[in-house]
Amino acid sequence: SCVCLWIRLRKMAGMNMSLSVAVLLLLAVAAAARKPGDPSPFTPAWQAAQLAKMPKNMVLHAPYTPFNNDTSINLTPINQMATLAKAMGVTTIWVVGAMGQFEAMTKEERMAVAEAWITAGHQQGMYVIVHVCSTVLSDAVAMAKHAKQAGADAIASMPPYVHAPNSFDDLFAFFQPMVEAAEDLPLFYYHLPGQTHYDPSVFAMMQEAQTKFPALLGVKWVGDSASDWWSLVQNYNTTRALLFAPEPKLQWFGLGIGRGTVLAEDFFAPTYLRMRSAYLTGNFAQAYKEQAWKLQAGDIFGKYGGAAAERVIYRKLIGTDIGYSRLPGDPFDEANYNALVAELNAIGFFTQDLPGANNSFEEGDDF
Repeated sequence: SCVCLWIRLRKMAGMNMSLSVAVLLLLAVAAAARKPGDPSPFTPAWQAAQLAKMPKNMVLHAPYTPFNNDTSINLTPINQMATLAKAMGVTTIWVVGAMGQFEAMTKEERMAVAEAWITAGHQQGMYVIVHVCSTVLSDAVAMAKHAKQAGADAIASMPPYVHAPNSFDDLFAFFQPMVEAAEDLPLFYYHLPGQTHYDPSVFAMMQEAQTKFPALLGVKWVGDSASDWWSLVQNYNTTRALLFAPEPKLQWFGLGIGRGTVLAEDFFAPTYLRMRSAYLTGNFAQAYKEQAWKLQAGDIFGKYGGAAAERVIYRKLIGTDIGYSRLPGDPFDEANYNALVAELNAIGFFTQDLPGANNSFEEGDDF
């Protein structure tokens, strides 16, 4: 019930009374959208239909949010960014997540960026997941509702990242108002323990969610427990969308590739797709070569500032500047721009073969 959810949330977050009342009102409004006794929309048939809408190979790109020189959001480059992502082989967009600096943006800014990506992503035939998490639950609910209205394919959320849930029941209670606001959209769990400091067994979470929270249909897994990922792939690889993030990718392939991968940067999609294809066909020497190239490119970006260097390289990739990160992100040292471009050019970064739409699993591929 709404009251039970409120009690769990209050215990979990240590809310004061005014905040507790606000949460209770949110839950009551969300519950009113579906009357008591109404069947849950999250049935096995719904699950099968939602999985069928997802790309067979979910090559996920979490784009940087474009900013102007005054750090205001800049929606203009998003169409060009979407076109590039599609050409690189991306099938799935994750907006606005940690790469997009969601924590440094207002609710209104996040909704504007999400809507621009939904439009641009769908024009390119990509599946769009909108990350709506906020420690201000009313903001998360508003963004989830907006995501549904704007045409998103799914929503996503990390756990509350200040007060950790005491149980999966508490976690599901935190997600419930978002799911109600998004109506029939699936939820992806954003497993990012390095930043949230909440590191449960996602396999155990999925076990409980089967009966308690069936809206949970996928996970963006940025963990480091080999046994957790192995258990997920062995038990849920055909009934959940399992998206794998850690590097190096090749090291983890033996535990199960999952339904897709989290690349963050779209410009690493071509080498990943070649690596996966080589691995699945037994051409391990080529797979090793692709992984080595990816690490080499990553080292070059790291040498020149990491994310700051990755952001400025879009000037060359799409011919448009997407700006620097907001604080506390570091600005790029412009004196290094030509050297960055030269080193990337020397390893063939700008002359990669682009897979475009040729990135789906072939018949018989084991994922």
